[in-house]
Amino acid sequence: MRILCRLTTVMALSAALLAALAGCGDTQAPTYSGFLTATQFTPGLNRIPFVLADVNGVLLEDADVTVRIVRLLADGSEEQVAEARATWRRAEGGTPHPHPDGSLHTHFDVRGYYTADGVMLPTAGTYQAHLDAVNAQGRAVRVEPPAFRVDATTVPAIGAPAPPTANLTLADASFRDLSSRAVETDPLHGHSVAGALALGEPFVVAFASPAFCVSALCGPVVDEVAAAYEALGGRVPMLHIEPWVLSLAREEGRLVLAPEATEWGLPTEPWTFVVDGDGNVAARFEGLVNRGELLTALAALGAR
Repeated sequence: MRILCRLTTVMALSAALLAALAGCGDTQAPTYSGFLTATQFTPGLNRIPFVLADVNGVLLEDADVTVRIVRLLADGSEEQVAEARATWRRAEGGTPHPHPDGSLHTHFDVRGYYTADGVMLPTAGTYQAHLDAVNAQGRAVRVEPPAFRVDATTVPAIGAPAPPTANLTLADASFRDLSSRAVETDPLHGHSVAGALALGEPFVVAFASPAFCVSALCGPVVDEVAAAYEALGGRVPMLHIEPWVLSLAREEGRLVLAPEATEWGLPTEPWTFVVDGDGNVAARFEGLVNRGELLTALAALGAR
């Protein structure tokens, strides 16, 4: 239960902020709320992903956004610690959706998100992200800034060894036992993490649940990983691991962390990791990630 509460914190805060904004009544400029799509931030360099949504939940796409990070001090003042331009990123999902008659139809859901990359957060504490945005029509919009905590995390840090997880593959179980993705099969279950580590080459591992995603803005992460795999012609192993015990989710409606997710210390989902040829975490992405970010991280390791 504690884990589930932590997973739904972002959604609860989002709902509260939207409800508060509904009564603002400001007609001078469009008003949006900034919602971080990650919860785990640590002292050091961080990737800060977010979306901008109005009172009706409509997302602001492709805006020019400057991110100013301030640390909230005990005396009520604030100290700016970083500033960065955000990048707008698209994420396309084309997973077939089952209809009542048993047929499969592919629905292409296009979602987008922003990231501020390489943001230095110097110490643990409470921070706020001021988001100065100009929409595609050149009009400034008002954005309610999200606050967030910076602290230690149990998730493997960049540079840390990847846990040698012995997750099941298609050689051990059926596709349905391994994935909640609405396809007959995919190429993301050909290796265990331990097996991929033994190859001594870069690989990607994604903990995400297409059917049982808890986060409101988790996005089509598995679709993006599959697209990255195809873009590289299958030359780089890419793994998908369900973060929940699928049998309990399907049969009892209970979300219980799978042993593989526990081994990686994941308090939220989805998470995607790029692991280098030495078996260390080279990049990590909480929440939304697209094929472009994955391919860039792999290219930095010489994987093309």
